[in-house]
Amino acid sequence: MTGSVFGIIFLIILILALTPAPFYMHYALGADPNKSEEVFTPEYILMLGGGSMPSEDNLMRLYYVAEYANHYRVPVIILHPKDSISQLKMKEELTAKGINGDSIFFFMEGTNTRSQILELKSEYSELIDHNLLIITSPEHLTRTIKCFNKLDFRQVRGQGAFAAVIHFDLSLKDQKLLGNKYVPEIDNTNIRYTFWNYLKLEITCFREYFALLYYKLKGWI
Repeated sequence: MTGSVFGIIFLIILILALTPAPFYMHYALGADPNKSEEVFTPEYILMLGGGSMPSEDNLMRLYYVAEYANHYRVPVIILHPKDSISQLKMKEELTAKGINGDSIFFFMEGTNTRSQILELKSEYSELIDHNLLIITSPEHLTRTIKCFNKLDFRQVRGQGAFAAVIHFDLSLKDQKLLGNKYVPEIDNTNIRYTFWNYLKLEITCFREYFALLYYKLKGWI
């Protein structure tokens, strides 16, 4: 019976990967839950990180941080688990993008979203009354903003560090690739790329749904 249930779940996951559903699931998680039509001018750019450096996640976040910090000319605060090498490399990345090193601040005691924001509130409580723009990975944005709101930070908006969409043709049509002629070419990009990418997105989203449920049950959001 248990095997049948898991088999059905696995089949549903495979079917969903053949549809646009994972894209919209991921997009919804990366949408700012506090978004409004009011003009919002950040006074600080906050980045929440948890990966190594360099890594895809942190480099994407730092790219957005630099774009907004350069545009608004405001300080940057990075919340990241303690790691002197990552801290140094993140600062180097931002300064290389034109950010003044003296305007970059680190809080590194927290090890998850809740503890990172608690540290910020404890050490820099006056930020509660300032406009904060939060940068993090898209799948974490909803949970992060809700955590800030739960801890009395009201003037917060968020930006998920989405990767750009590619627009070039990935078809193998009319390309001379040689190789074993008895093995057919897989020209359909939906099978070669989209299916596997969406399958990974599903795993990412379902993991985040469990995190949202846990945070909700703990009373953190």
